[in-house]
Amino acid sequence: MTPPDWTFTRASLDKALTEKTKAILINTSGNPSGKVFSLEELKIISDFACKNDLFIFTDEIYEYFVYDDRKHIPPASLPGMRKRTIMVSGLSKTYSITGWRIGCCICDAKWSTAIGYFSDMLYACAPAPLQMGVAAGLMQLPPEFYDNISSDYQKKRDRICNALYTAGLTPYVPQGAYYVLCDISGIPGGSGKEKAMHLLKTAGVASVPGEAFYHDAAGENLARFCFAKEDAILDDACGRIESFGKTGR
Repeated sequence: MTPPDWTFTRASLDKALTEKTKAILINTSGNPSGKVFSLEELKIISDFACKNDLFIFTDEIYEYFVYDDRKHIPPASLPGMRKRTIMVSGLSKTYSITGWRIGCCICDAKWSTAIGYFSDMLYACAPAPLQMGVAAGLMQLPPEFYDNISSDYQKKRDRICNALYTAGLTPYVPQGAYYVLCDISGIPGGSGKEKAMHLLKTAGVASVPGEAFYHDAAGENLARFCFAKEDAILDDACGRIESFGKTGR
């Protein structure tokens, strides 16, 4: 999957399949690309999984962060996928409580006991008061709270993407989540890290080098920016990015 659309084909799935393949991992909305898988794409994946008897592990923690009238589609909702899909998510992003470290797993009861055993051995339980706080939010917050997430963050997305365009940097406009990958090939530096550090030292804006998300050199001219910030902070950062472009870097 490559920018700007992060698409794939059935042929690419066939090419990746080996005798050792047991599962497919899906992150929708995706980090760092902002990819939101469409119904058509999920049907291709589900048909492929059923044909080859594969599990589907999904990370859907950004399910409410979708833009431009897109809809989040849980892969488990597709025909034949409920029993082979294991959804892993959390409350960190939706409620802005990343420090609470509270997550969840939804799957067929057949797999839940084994997952519980492994989780108990490897991960300490989140404090009970924090779990009760999350439960209160789930039960009491109205539907418009979740609807507003998309509209509020789409405005933030547009603000930072416009600033990057103004600075002469090309953003790959995300369909969801709250990150944007950007082409930083025009920034001085011999690697993605050097380019990101140059931006940090020159403009005072931090980013994550694209190399951190790739197993090869494909990310060396990319950087990930996060726009999950208060408006005043985001506006300041966007102004710095725009000024960076005007000064010739």
